[in-house]
Amino acid sequence: MKVFDESDLGRMSPFFRGERGKKRGRFVLKLLAIDKVNQVYRNSGDLRGPKFAGSLLEDLGVRYVVGNAERLRQVPDGAFITVSNHPYGGLDGIILIDLMAGLRADYRLMVNKIISLVKTMQENFISVVPTGNRKEDIRGTNLHAVRETIAHLKEGHPVGFFPSGAVSDFRLRDMKIRDRNWQSGIIHLIKHARVPVLPIRFFDVNSAFFYLLGLISWRIRSLRLPSEVFNKRGAAPRIAIGNIISVSEQDKFGSPELLGRFLRETVYSMPLPGSFIPREKLSTTWRTLGTSL
Repeated sequence: MKVFDESDLGRMSPFFRGERGKKRGRFVLKLLAIDKVNQVYRNSGDLRGPKFAGSLLEDLGVRYVVGNAERLRQVPDGAFITVSNHPYGGLDGIILIDLMAGLRADYRLMVNKIISLVKTMQENFISVVPTGNRKEDIRGTNLHAVRETIAHLKEGHPVGFFPSGAVSDFRLRDMKIRDRNWQSGIIHLIKHARVPVLPIRFFDVNSAFFYLLGLISWRIRSLRLPSEVFNKRGAAPRIAIGNIISVSEQDKFGSPELLGRFLRETVYSMPLPGSFIPREKLSTTWRTLGTSL
């Protein structure tokens, strides 16, 4: 059981076909740490959804911590949306599935096609085509995903978005690591969904080398993403839960553009909490909070 192997490379390019091509493919997979991805995938391949995500995090040695966890009481029984910054480009998605789908099994997260290769979490994914650093957004190339998302919300289920649609960049103009502009298609969808929104912020980032590669090319930087998962071993990524934003509060913003600026600012202005609850204690916290939350 593998996420990606040399046969997938062969389908992408003739350079990786035949015996010599397969050898090149195995070298590339090792160079990009895909072989490590495949190994941890095999270790937990009999699990699904949040159980797989939790097992994967354990295997990776990543134990995230949550600030303002008591705000999970605000999560409604019906449909709601989470919005988050996207600093990791992969690990943050795994964390959200572990956290939110552990709370609501019907939670689904919109992810790009690459992450959706992890078939053991497909029940919690809505897959879209990544646009890299191009200007197109979700509306042009991912209408099926939009329809799927709207239907999921209308049926009373929660959905999560990384509204940037791509991993955060290092911006030379202000020397900060931030999401690119949040996609207007996602914001329009949120505006018209008319359900509560829960902001979630990730406080930590990838390695300096990752962002250096991004200054050269986003495509080259993307090749580094698997390695960025494995260099977090022993880390404790910090995330914080914001206050839920009601539909009436969203209605104060007359246009999707204004709402989008407000949501982004809400995420990035979220202060570092004074204390955090370790991931392994969250299940106890949820039992304390009650099952309806």
